[in-house]
Amino acid sequence: MTKPLRVGIVGCGNVALNFHVPAYLAAADRFTISALADPTPERLELGRAVARLEPDQLHADAMSLIASDEVDMIDVCTPQHLHREVVVAAANAGKHVLCEKPIAAVPVDAAAMVAAADSAGVTLGVMHNYLFFPEITAARMVIDSGQIGEVRTVAVDMLGVVDSPGAAGYRPHWRKDPAASGGGVLMDMLHGVYLAEHLLGEPVERVSGYVDWSNPGDAVEGLALCRLESAHRAALVNIGWGFGNGGVRVSGTKGRIDVHYRHDGTPPWAPFASMTVTNESSTRTVELPPGKELEPLIAGAMKDAVIDFADAVAKGCAPAASGVAALHTLEATVAVYCSAALGSTVKLPLPVEGSLHQRGVIGLTEMDVPADSVVRDRGLFGLSETADATG
Repeated sequence: MTKPLRVGIVGCGNVALNFHVPAYLAAADRFTISALADPTPERLELGRAVARLEPDQLHADAMSLIASDEVDMIDVCTPQHLHREVVVAAANAGKHVLCEKPIAAVPVDAAAMVAAADSAGVTLGVMHNYLFFPEITAARMVIDSGQIGEVRTVAVDMLGVVDSPGAAGYRPHWRKDPAASGGGVLMDMLHGVYLAEHLLGEPVERVSGYVDWSNPGDAVEGLALCRLESAHRAALVNIGWGFGNGGVRVSGTKGRIDVHYRHDGTPPWAPFASMTVTNESSTRTVELPPGKELEPLIAGAMKDAVIDFADAVAKGCAPAASGVAALHTLEATVAVYCSAALGSTVKLPLPVEGSLHQRGVIGLTEMDVPADSVVRDRGLFGLSETADATG
């Protein structure tokens, strides 16, 4: 039997303590939590209690944890603009890395992380845990079975996203700072982007989109309507903070899949309600367990995700969400912001020397964004309301 991976967790924010730590504890045959790092003493102490560690297993500095001989893998749970330094250092130290989503705020940082892992020969995975929701797994199985024929379109609606602040001990509103977050609700919930591509079954090659704020004066979007195009298929992804509808639909040449959540709300806040498969002759309900509420749902998906990562390390293969896949998802998300600003379709991958790859959404300030762009009108992402700063 493979020895349990000794895990060092960097960042003791809400997602780490509420979900990552319990996932490892629930898979004790695969993992042992050996160390925690966080610069905030109160968060570190909270983490120690939840992870059941001793004081000498705590680190105020991530680099101290990474240098420890007591860890085999690093789980990075810091805000995304801080991922690169930690992931690159961990890879250079020969540690496998599982990183929270999004992989980074800026594509160039994500690319550096992928390159470091490749060079060191370590596994880099990203927490795209919605891939493990039971209804998503079931939908993919229906598609693969051929029951609905060839996929034509996918629609993912998540217009009822809860706007949750970060941990109080850090910067609770860092997600509203485009330099730190890389974007607003779409970046935070790019789960919808990778789910749509996963169900399409083809890589996204072109994107277009529309964004708007939720509240006047916000620096990031609270609403994003996106079109993702692959070589032969297309998806619509609609994500917003608020009380809008949610659901997943897949249309094929011979039928369709409809996934509903309680009161047509947005997962994971609204539990799974039903899934039907329809063709010319009938509609059948797919037998799945009752949908779980938020915390047990995320807990289960997180456990499945970390076990998938452990299997990837053991077998020397890519996890369900590799660093390369997560970089692609990040680029698609940033490209939506560019499309919304310029009013045009954007091709992937982004040019590596371009401002979007190098600076992410903040790179829009270096581009010729039209004066009548809704992004400029709203003053999103650091753009002024006038075009005289475009140069």
